Amino acid sequence: MLVSARSHATESEFRLLYLGNDLKLIASVRKALSEPDYRLVACSDQESAILFLRSEIPYDLLLIDFDWQGKEGLKLARLAHSLRHRKRMPIILVAATEVSSRVKALARKAGINECVTKTPDMGGVSEATRRRTKR
Repeated sequence: MLVSARSHATESEFRLLYLGNDLKLIASVRKALSEPDYRLVACSDQESAILFLRSEIPYDLLLIDFDWQGKEGLKLARLAHSLRHRKRMPIILVAATEVSSRVKALARKAGINECVTKTPDMGGVSEATRRRTKR
């Protein structure tokens, strides 16, 4: 009997992991990227974030909220990028304001693919997510 690559509990085409605590962002992204195509898993504490990243649960994209942990979030990006099963997973850093060129350079070094500024409708975050999850 063939077993599908995804479990029945994760039948969404794309599974996203969001590390942060911005409820507006979570609600906006869930609204813009509706199930069953996208499933957003949100995590708001650093210890659980490490467990999620080290787990074998498949994620197609990692969203890290810079406003949540600041530069500490970059350490989570480095961790994800260092893990064999997460090495190819795209990572987007989201922030309330445009991040400085220094932070962008640190983000690239940590394995972050793109930095996106939050807007009231979170359109930029949703669009970057779609772009990074196209197959």
